[in-house]
Amino acid sequence: MRAWRVHEFGEPADVLVAEEVDPPTAADLVGLGMSMGGWIPIAEGGRGPYDDWVLLDMTVAALALPDVTMARGSYPVPVPRPYTSGQEGVGIVVDAGPTHRRLLGSRVAACCIQPFGSLAPVAIGVGTMFEVPDDMTDEEGAAFVVPAHTAYHVVHRRGRVQPGETVAVLGAAGGIGSAYVQLCVALGARVIAIVGGPEKVAFCEGLGAEAIDHTAGGVVEAVRTATGGRGVDVIIDPVQGEAGAELRAVLVPDGRHVLCGHAGGLVAHDPHFYVANHTLVGATLGGYPPDEMRRIHAESDAALRVLMEEGRYRPIVSEVVDFEEVPRVLTDMIERRTMGRVVVRVAD
Repeated sequence: MRAWRVHEFGEPADVLVAEEVDPPTAADLVGLGMSMGGWIPIAEGGRGPYDDWVLLDMTVAALALPDVTMARGSYPVPVPRPYTSGQEGVGIVVDAGPTHRRLLGSRVAACCIQPFGSLAPVAIGVGTMFEVPDDMTDEEGAAFVVPAHTAYHVVHRRGRVQPGETVAVLGAAGGIGSAYVQLCVALGARVIAIVGGPEKVAFCEGLGAEAIDHTAGGVVEAVRTATGGRGVDVIIDPVQGEAGAELRAVLVPDGRHVLCGHAGGLVAHDPHFYVANHTLVGATLGGYPPDEMRRIHAESDAALRVLMEEGRYRPIVSEVVDFEEVPRVLTDMIERRTMGRVVVRVAD
């Protein structure tokens, strides 16, 4: 099969290679366990085999920032090379671990972990997966699992956003950023979306947020003005870097700064945050024991299904592209020209 593979470190356009590789099979998973960086050999005395998987004949995959940071080597945990890129997608289940045999033959959206990523005709889905309903397209399914489940975890569990609170969302027009916006709006929070450019401002306003264009400068002062000098209760920050650190100036006492991504890079935090009674909250959809991950997934899935049925959440697909266009789209993502999720046709 032909897959987008990474062997070296560098910019995606330079190191992504479309090459022929053998499709993964259940036999490839024997002796492997799961880590934050992907499938790894089971260490002596460590956890046993990871059985929470499905083998997928892929139709589409969604692109995301980790496809960039893994290639660069700036992903927060090391990812062994070579690997097939891609974090999520939709396919038909052709084999499964013991906990997912009921899904054989089903159309499933799943998170795909390296080295068996989603940018290939055959991939391995793990843990967080979703049986795609008849009224959802493959493309919508591919844009659903990671953004929606991550956003639910960030907004509800880690950020503990409450109705009536004011929430600033950085990177709000992105695939996961737009999910944060929708879930906060659905909760009854006031959302101030921080985005770059008038097109993204209009996009986020269409989701129910107010929006500030950071390319116009003076974001901190603009947030102060928008809130009548009060500031915000929560910052949801998938960007970090200098932009995230500066925005903390408008966080109210007892406010929460939820650090849930690294699009702008990782920087050291000013240790004086405690003087303002601020709370720094780390959030990622991972790092829990398998049983807790299953509980989290089931809880999020049930809540998200209700929100979709009520029309208060939807996966956002901004573009559907051919397999050969992956390097171009990732360059567009780096240069902040994309919104929502871009989905790739991967079927042979």
